Amino acid sequence: MRFRAGWLAGAVGLAIGSASAQTASQSAEIVIGMTVPYTGANAAYGTIGRTVDAFFRMINEQGGINGRMVRFISYDDEYSAARAFEQTRRLVEQDEVHLIFRTVGTPANLAIRDYLNEKGVPQLFVATGAELFDDPVNYPWTMRWNGSFRAEGAVYGRYIAATYPGARVGVVYQNDDFGRDYLGGLRGALGPAFEIVEAPYDVTEATMDGQIALLQGADIDVLANFGSPRFAGQVLRRLGELDWHPPQIQANISASVGGVIEPAGIENALGNVTALFAKDPGWPGWADYPDIVEFHRFMAAYYPAGDPRGVFESSAYATSNALAEVLRMAGEDLSRDNIMRVASNIVDMEVPNLIPGILINTSPTDFAPIEQFILARFDGTAFVPFGEVIDVGD
Repeated sequence: MRFRAGWLAGAVGLAIGSASAQTASQSAEIVIGMTVPYTGANAAYGTIGRTVDAFFRMINEQGGINGRMVRFISYDDEYSAARAFEQTRRLVEQDEVHLIFRTVGTPANLAIRDYLNEKGVPQLFVATGAELFDDPVNYPWTMRWNGSFRAEGAVYGRYIAATYPGARVGVVYQNDDFGRDYLGGLRGALGPAFEIVEAPYDVTEATMDGQIALLQGADIDVLANFGSPRFAGQVLRRLGELDWHPPQIQANISASVGGVIEPAGIENALGNVTALFAKDPGWPGWADYPDIVEFHRFMAAYYPAGDPRGVFESSAYATSNALAEVLRMAGEDLSRDNIMRVASNIVDMEVPNLIPGILINTSPTDFAPIEQFILARFDGTAFVPFGEVIDVGD
């Protein structure tokens, strides 16, 4: 790992904290905060917080980072932007965190971005691919992790154009910036020769029945399922109930076998195509890779209730490794300025559980660490990669 020089200047109250760090003195601690939906519509994402907590418990048992213990604190935001803002203020003003890490979702991250930038608190490796979180000029304290939703949508568009020429494409997407990024990337890559039938949803909707009825009535040829976990699962389940199985694209953010596909029915997702940047640890083809061997050991020892095949867990483990390396490289200077300087000067970082060939790079003018994907197809057990790594960077 190398660095570029310089940097441009539960219910309510539910918390998880790494117990092994609780007795450390404040001067010896690194305090990391997160909000995540442990309850509510997208509670499947709660496993991200639990994985991160388990990771830093492991780090503490190994002696911490540069001799400092890590105190990880996470609160339930219920996938509510207002709740995320309230809990983030608590983390900053009461818990006095060094940084906010891996907040889940575009709405939550938008809700807290202005506040954290005004306070000068790093908002690191946020769990969204919305391109508006790659804006170091206006928001120099905010850095995303996920590959761009718009670029991911474009990857799917090119795949559909090559595989299903002239297809009528139905799109289920969340009616906000997150969903519209996916849709925009898909539409741009397909171009005017393809008809797109839109079926947006709001997070307050109870079912996806209306969206599926619309698309089935439109006689679509390919379905792009860009829903977040709860809604993506409802799409899959409804397709099974109707015994209707068009070829499907499944967004990376919902490509979880244990969290989304199994509850909705394995048979309803067979052949689905997604775009990965992290390994699907359930695929036997990765089983002998040292990072996956270590990941399974970690899950068994520190998070046995989690899914060792889960892409949410795998991605959270990867991100936690990246953050730990940033903090190690920050050395004795744990000022927020220095943490952000290090995070924004990463060159070719190899991170456990990322697809081989996908490296982390940032610069003072580019806050998009991941700009590569590989397509993968669900075989009934895991998402199996095919083709070459696709570079979507500028």
